[in-house]
Amino acid sequence: MAEKWCLNDIYPGYDSPQFLADFNDLKPLVEAMNAAASALQSFEDVARAIALLEEYSAKLDRISSYCNYTFAANTADEDSAKYLYQLEALNAETSRAQVRLAKFLATVADIPSQAAAHGLGHYSYWLGFIAEDFSHMLSEDEETIISQMATTGSSAWEMMHEKLVSNLTCEYQGRSITINECRNLAYDPSQAVRKAAYEAELAAYKKIEEPSAAAINGIKGEVNLLARLRKFDSPLAQTLFNSAMSSKTLAAMFQAIDANIHYLRSYLQAKAKYLGHQGGLPFYDLFAPVGKTAEKPFSYTDAKKFVEDNFAKFSPGMADVARLAFDNNWVDVEPREGKVSGAFCGDTYAIKQFRILLNFGGSLGDVITLAHELGHGYHSMQVMEEGILNTRYPMPLAETASTFCEAIVTNAALETLPQAEKLQLLENSLQDATQVIVDIYSRFLFEKGVFEARQSHPLSVTELNELMLTAQQKAYGNGLAPDAMHQSMWVIKPHYYSTASYYNFPYAFGHLLANGLYKIYETNSATFGAKYDAFLRASGKMSIADSCKMLDINVESVDFWNDAMDVIKDRIAEFERCVS
Repeated sequence: MAEKWCLNDIYPGYDSPQFLADFNDLKPLVEAMNAAASALQSFEDVARAIALLEEYSAKLDRISSYCNYTFAANTADEDSAKYLYQLEALNAETSRAQVRLAKFLATVADIPSQAAAHGLGHYSYWLGFIAEDFSHMLSEDEETIISQMATTGSSAWEMMHEKLVSNLTCEYQGRSITINECRNLAYDPSQAVRKAAYEAELAAYKKIEEPSAAAINGIKGEVNLLARLRKFDSPLAQTLFNSAMSSKTLAAMFQAIDANIHYLRSYLQAKAKYLGHQGGLPFYDLFAPVGKTAEKPFSYTDAKKFVEDNFAKFSPGMADVARLAFDNNWVDVEPREGKVSGAFCGDTYAIKQFRILLNFGGSLGDVITLAHELGHGYHSMQVMEEGILNTRYPMPLAETASTFCEAIVTNAALETLPQAEKLQLLENSLQDATQVIVDIYSRFLFEKGVFEARQSHPLSVTELNELMLTAQQKAYGNGLAPDAMHQSMWVIKPHYYSTASYYNFPYAFGHLLANGLYKIYETNSATFGAKYDAFLRASGKMSIADSCKMLDINVESVDFWNDAMDVIKDRIAEFERCVS
């Protein structure tokens, strides 16, 4: 029987008394918040407004979690779509309170001391961020209209794209399979199967590329417009501001990537040669297994044990979190029609739980993905010890804990797997590094190109394909075969269809930061765990640079990022020795 997650702890159903009561509480809370924010005269008034915001945020988070999880598991669910739309419309009304609160806070000379004096010291950073954000806000009427229009604009486009992809089927060897099943065949031991699946995948995208192009144009056009209206130099500048990340940090990371990316291209060439290709690696063989594979794919039961056992070597608490998720059915496992693609982890503050969605196919990569998503879950369990307004940590740090858990499993497995299977694990880690360094670089370049071109006109499918190929060529260089690339990658990646722009470089940030963290852990394993947990808990209440200083890391230094590449370079050298 397919393993599906259980959502009963959140709500038993849309018709349950608790769901209906919480949903009906939202509108009066919004009205109370707006009224409180319109009467701000002192910091005591701020404290009352924050109490209402906490109550509203907890209920909204619980309701939206349930709706989003239900929709992700079955995009045909009409109740989910209906409630998500209503939540968007209702939440738009909070824009007035946000603008009024920001306007008042922008006049406060010493927010930290005032916050401490009124029992809000733990929210000092968040309150300061809101005050700074006021300089990028429009009037409360304009912000409210923008939020309301999103329900028929960017949010509607995003939901449409999710439905298109989740219901997309491929014609493969005379039968129809889901797009997720087709993409999982990229890990098949047979090159013929991988190539046929790649061709079936590309053919399937023809069915949805035009509406997908309309969606991406609608969303990117909206983001471009709002970035200009809010006085940001670009959508990237807005993303960095919202991520509490300096441009100096991003520049330092990309400088190190540019200086070291040839090592990963060298790995791709070595893999291509091993698989019998001349020149670069065809896209359909990027995920081809190398080395001795297990006699049978990983069962989900085996995957759970593998991850839990290796987590326990780092921290009993981390293993406990994994076991909690497994024992309580917090994971939705196998692919099926109507289920969204990819994998994610979401948390629900009100009940201090998280849920994980997978499209598990049995490969070692799927096992690593399980570890990755459980890393998000572990981060959530740490940060949910804070006040709810401190749980909104920046995107780059969201990818750090997850990648650190990947590193734990990968490094432990390299020590415990039979020698004959180590090459496969080594290859798997380099596959992952290639995705989050090289492919993420291509996604960043593609999205930057789309934003720039979208300023003057909507992009056609042909233009989007060309931008994707240009980005891949620049990032992969001679590591990828020029006659077997993936021009339609923009169709399938959900991150392009979100108003949270540039959800690509955070993966590179998280991967490299996790490498640096693991090196610190290896030299100070006795004291690292407590410092790491404190770092995760603090991730929503200080800037990225300041939170990393808790671990003596300077993320604005190119030297740190160059050092973080060393783990990857060492594995590439070992891989090349093994396959030569």
